[in-house]
Amino acid sequence: MSDKSKKILIISIIVIAIIAVIVVICCNSNVEKIKNNTEENVIIPEEEISDEQLRETTVTLYFVNSNNEIAEEVRKIDSKVLLNNPYQEVMSLLLNGPKTENLKSVLPEGVKVNKITKNGECLFIDFSKEFIENQVDNIETQGLAISQIVDTMTQFTEINSVKILIDNKENQCFKNSTIKFERLFTKED
Repeated sequence: MSDKSKKILIISIIVIAIIAVIVVICCNSNVEKIKNNTEENVIIPEEEISDEQLRETTVTLYFVNSNNEIAEEVRKIDSKVLLNNPYQEVMSLLLNGPKTENLKSVLPEGVKVNKITKNGECLFIDFSKEFIENQVDNIETQGLAISQIVDTMTQFTEINSVKILIDNKENQCFKNSTIKFERLFTKED
C-alpha cells in the first residue's frame, strides 16, 4: 500500500470516528431532553383525593327561576347513595327544594313519594294526595311543577317518560285544572 493510500485510509477512519462520536453525543443529549421533559410534566397533586371525592357525581335538578322558566341546578352528590334507588334519591333532592337563591320550587308543600317504579322506559311516580290538594290553581304553575319532575327524572338515560299516580290511582288531576295525569309526560311536552 502506498503512503498516499495509507493517509487516505487513516483520514477516512478518523472522519468516521469523529462522525460516530458526534452522533452518539447528539443521541445522548436528545435522550436527556426527553427525560427532563418527562420529569417536568409530572403533576403532583396539592392534596390527596379522598374516597368521597372519587365517588362524587353530579345530578341536575330542575327548578323555576325568577322569569317563571325552568332552570337547572347542578349538585354534586356521593354516587354511593344512588346505588339502591337512584330515582327515589333524586326525587327527594327535588322535593327538598333548590340551594340556589334565585331558584324556587313550584312543587306543593307536604308532598310525599309513596313509591317509584320503572316499567320499560317509563317511570311511575306515586305521590301522596298533597300533590294535587296543595297545588295552586294557576295552570302555568301546575305545568311548571310537571316540568320540574319530568325534566329531572328524564336525565336518566333509561327514562323517556313519567307517569304520575296519586295514592296509587291513575287519571287524577290538579284541582280546577285541565292537566290530567291520564297520559305519560315526556320532556318534549
